[in-house]
Amino acid sequence: MYTVNGAIPAEELRKSLERIRRTPSHPGCLLRDSPALQALTVREVAARLGVERDLCARVLKGREPVTSDLAARIEAAGWARAELWLRLQATYDQARAHRSRAASAPLDIRSGEQRQP
Repeated sequence: MYTVNGAIPAEELRKSLERIRRTPSHPGCLLRDSPALQALTVREVAARLGVERDLCARVLKGREPVTSDLAARIEAAGWARAELWLRLQATYDQARAHRSRAASAPLDIRSGEQRQP
């Protein structure tokens, strides 16, 4: 919300910056924490999705991405549409790439090589 003179109130600005800085959750972690899976073991989730238990555990821990095949399996299990899981994964990947680029040295626009500080 803007004030009369056009300035953004400090609290509103702080909240906006917090939303920008926060890395989105890995979609596998969101799936793990969903009410539909609370009563299930990793082995049961893997069986319902038709994937190996180890792969399922890595996804639910946020160590493996939700692929298009896995997203389709999640949709077939009735846990949400595949497009949702793919968008969540893309958002997560984009945020990680952005943080990684911000932490590295800046690139020279003409050559594409990193500049020395």
